Amino acid sequence: MSLLTKIHELENVLKRENKELNEVIALITNLIECNGYLVGNQGEILAKALPKGADCTKPNQKASSLKPEFQQRISFIFQTSANIPMENCFFEEDLCIRPNLYMTITPVRANRSTSTHLLLTKPEEQFTEEQLILAEIAALVISIYMYENSVVFKEAEKNQEDTARMVLDSLSFSELKAVKNVLSDLNAQEGFLVASKIADRIGISRSVIVNAMRKLESAGVVESRSLGIKGTYIKIKNQLFYKMLLEHEK
Repeated sequence: MSLLTKIHELENVLKRENKELNEVIALITNLIECNGYLVGNQGEILAKALPKGADCTKPNQKASSLKPEFQQRISFIFQTSANIPMENCFFEEDLCIRPNLYMTITPVRANRSTSTHLLLTKPEEQFTEEQLILAEIAALVISIYMYENSVVFKEAEKNQEDTARMVLDSLSFSELKAVKNVLSDLNAQEGFLVASKIADRIGISRSVIVNAMRKLESAGVVESRSLGIKGTYIKIKNQLFYKMLLEHEK
């Protein structure tokens, strides 16, 4: 199939009705002959297609988001970064990545800002110039698709709001106090939590803080990673929760 024919195939996606985002990514990966992930600005996997097989070598790996430090790196990518050799897994905290894997990262822009990124991976060989051109066009197609199907993303935001309200209702008075102090220390973004320090400062037990944060994590409001004596790394995934928490306190 010629480059021009592949470009027409990508453009035709926008003419099809009821096309799911996963189907769009599947078409892109088939044309470029690679794996693909569409990643949101919080590191969540919005859609993916893996015609080349799983990139993570861990059995039954079903990660729904990138690891925080990798997401932080790609958030500063504003133009296509091609053929990056992947030495570490971008989901897990170890080397469970297939050898000789290359990644190309292409920003997907909406309203002049970068809202998502298209991550493409290939084992054994680098992306060709033709494939990089297709990646750029694919990002534009996704941007238009997302604009035309914004109702899908509004529904996702509605789900986040429902989850935030449910978690708020499940917290006791002491847990609400603990969570408010923790998220205030993190600036509603990410950072390190040392539960004992916060407990001493606000006069509640450490177990209250731990239980409250477990509720948030189980609901997908935050993600955490233990760093031993340094404390726990916390990242806020549901930004609506913090806004609703502040409103709840008024």
